[in-house]
Amino acid sequence: MDYALDRFTREVTAAIVATGRVPLDLVELTTPKAAIAADLAFPAFKAAKTLGLAPPQLAAELAATIQLPADGLIGAVEAVGPFLNFRLHAERLATHVLTNIMAQGDDYAAQQLGAGKTVVVDYSAPNIAKRMHVGHIRSTIIGQALVNIYRALGYRVIGDNHLGDWGKQFGVVLAAVEREGKPTAEGETALEQLEAQYARYVAAASDDPELDEHARHWSLRLEQGDSEARALWQWCVDLTMTAAQRNYDRLGVKIDHAYGESFYEPMLADMIQQALDAGVAFRDEGGAVVVEHLQKLPTFLLQRSDGGTLYMTRDMATVVFRLQEFQPHAIIYVVGEPQSLHLRQLFALIRAMGYAKDVGLTHVAFGTIFDAKGQPLSTRRGNMVYLEALLDDAVARARSVVEQKSPELPEAEKLAVAEAVGVGAVVYNDLYQDPKRNITLDWERMLATEGNSATYLQYSHARCSSILRRANEDGAGGPGGDLTLLIHPAEQRLLKQLARLPEVLREGAERYAPFVIADWCYATAREFGVFFEQCPVLKAESPALRGARLVLVAATANALRRGLGLLGIRAPERM
Repeated sequence: MDYALDRFTREVTAAIVATGRVPLDLVELTTPKAAIAADLAFPAFKAAKTLGLAPPQLAAELAATIQLPADGLIGAVEAVGPFLNFRLHAERLATHVLTNIMAQGDDYAAQQLGAGKTVVVDYSAPNIAKRMHVGHIRSTIIGQALVNIYRALGYRVIGDNHLGDWGKQFGVVLAAVEREGKPTAEGETALEQLEAQYARYVAAASDDPELDEHARHWSLRLEQGDSEARALWQWCVDLTMTAAQRNYDRLGVKIDHAYGESFYEPMLADMIQQALDAGVAFRDEGGAVVVEHLQKLPTFLLQRSDGGTLYMTRDMATVVFRLQEFQPHAIIYVVGEPQSLHLRQLFALIRAMGYAKDVGLTHVAFGTIFDAKGQPLSTRRGNMVYLEALLDDAVARARSVVEQKSPELPEAEKLAVAEAVGVGAVVYNDLYQDPKRNITLDWERMLATEGNSATYLQYSHARCSSILRRANEDGAGGPGGDLTLLIHPAEQRLLKQLARLPEVLREGAERYAPFVIADWCYATAREFGVFFEQCPVLKAESPALRGARLVLVAATANALRRGLGLLGIRAPERM
């Protein structure tokens, strides 16, 4: 698809080169500041220096020489000091942008930059035998948004849910179940009981070293294929994933694979031997396999002296499996900031062993979630918020907003809207800011119908849908007419904002930053609000202008729905 701003950039570049004064390698374009009446600028400094001219002189000569393409998107060119400023052709911009959006529908902004390339995204990663909590929601939400963004750019994306179901920690789970028996409840309640059993066992083991050793023994039995340990492990996996899937369904999360740490157990002995053979690791006097002096990183283990493996061992095998199974262009880890050192060690180890030479290994780190009092959420503090409860609370709060705003909606629609608004508020509260920042659960702000919130964006989409419904009901004509009539400043600002989504999508991928999409959604909703106030739609001055403005409203609804969809947020038609 030939998007408007991409075409405009090509035309400007070609027009400058066609003068014969500036070679292509010296054409560097910039976006002018908001106060400048231009859409693209060519700063003449670098080219002028190469040509031995003053920058204002070169800019003036180019302005006098340049030929604008017929039927192109360049509307005007002007020299202002050392800058050559270009403006978009208003009428052609409207036609081009709206034709793009209405032709592509829900695929607007899709591109093929990643055609033939594979990206693996490691995200969510809940621990088996535990409920998903807010710590998992950040990885899950950010990861799914990145999956959506890269797929929209044409990449083959593999979403991989790396489950924590192995090692000493899981040995404690099995030992605790042996000690107290399986929980009799189901779903999240059963997981809560398992967590309580785990906590009691850990507390008892602090006073009884034999209990700690017994848990270690269970983890070894599991690694060695003991039938009783494997059966109990499988029960825990099934219980946890059934509960997790309900949360994933509500969040619109669809992960391609859920390979637990256990999946890589058959590879571990070979991986350890490869590290030894490569001289990256050595076996110490006690029998442990050690890695040290790797890019000045702290020393770490690949195998305990008792033969047990560690997170690093399994993570090493995971990378190698992904490289061999998927042949990726890049592997992206959406993991909390506290794991930064671990991942730096992992990436250094993998490369030292000769793997991933031409494959990007990237850690997209994220910060902590705080409660309304500014306290980090943690089990020890007693203020931990679990994901299912968080979503239920959000939907209940959203329901009160729906009752207040739209009491006339049918009951089933109220429930659906409340689910979309509540879950959307949780998702957007994470994605509208830089992942590295800490975030706060502030319900008043999250559910506000004004300001930078999902509710405001969803309300803007619903307002577009309402205008289109009323146009259909009044019988005075629907979307259509002469799109070249859309030259009002508010119409042009909205059109330019809609035209930015393709480049914003690319920027979001380049920076691993869903907040770039969120910023675009918010700016679009604000520009639509200005357009709505300044440009009557249903009562436009003429039928042709009414039809054109309805096309702009429909395109705005479509683009907002697309932007929100990239973030994993639903856009109701009524609120």
